[in-house]
Amino acid sequence: MIMRWTGHPNRSGAVSLIGEGSLFDGTLHATSDLRIEGEFQGTLHSSGDVAVGEKGCVRATEVHARNVIIAGRLEGCVQADGFVKITPTGRLTGTVRASSLIIEQGAIFQGQSEMDEPQKDAVPDPVML
Repeated sequence: MIMRWTGHPNRSGAVSLIGEGSLFDGTLHATSDLRIEGEFQGTLHSSGDVAVGEKGCVRATEVHARNVIIAGRLEGCVQADGFVKITPTGRLTGTVRASSLIIEQGAIFQGQSEMDEPQKDAVPDPVML
């Protein structure tokens, strides 16, 4: 599944990738959008969007990003300035704090959510291809 954001590219246009078969363990600070197809363990802060692909697995003490899209598995605390979206293949176990929480049919969410006022620079829903 390819995810694309339209109308609001990040500043550099770059997308960082943790590819399938890769494991990142630690703290990551990103200024670009980030796609996770491998495994991530630790703390993640991104001023861009974070997408967990269908094969991605995240075990995080904290994920903080502009928007978060989950098509794989994510366990931990998620905070988004804009939205958190869980696709039909996605599973989120933990807590969510965002302006908008989108849970598509077939998605699994186990945990708690807290809604914030939308921020003016939040990005609208992504286009799924």
